[in-house]
Amino acid sequence: MSEEQVRRAPAPPDVHDEERLAALDDLSGEPGPEGFAAAVDEIVSVHTDLLARLAQ
Repeated sequence: MSEEQVRRAPAPPDVHDEERLAALDDLSGEPGPEGFAAAVDEIVSVHTDLLARLAQ
């Protein structure tokens, strides 16, 4: 596989992503402000990681 093909290959799914989604299924009710802030922080973190991968 050439370097260009490796760069364009999709990243393998993160095991933690599946665990996080499963944990969301276990939540009951609506999250409060702390839960919302934690979700926003998680989204920002994932986007930062994605941008770092794309920059490589």
